[in-house]
Amino acid sequence: ELLLLIPSIAPIVGSVVLPILGAVPDGAIILFSGLGPDAQEQLTVGVGALAGSTIMLLTIPWALSVWAGRVNINSKGHCT
Repeated sequence: ELLLLIPSIAPIVGSVVLPILGAVPDGAIILFSGLGPDAQEQLTVGVGALAGSTIMLLTIPWALSVWAGRVNINSKGHCT
């Protein structure tokens, strides 16, 4: 993420490098879970683990943003 602070390479880092770095572990999970004699069963487990980790990575920031953005509401319905 520190590479985003260098203006000359920030567009490349944000649009190419970071998505690749995010996709490589996902691809490795699917690739290595499909190896072996019972590949169908292992692949099902790998895809399930990938889906579970993706849901967790989406849920945690959402829950934290809801928690951090909470406000008190008075009897008139206005934020305090």
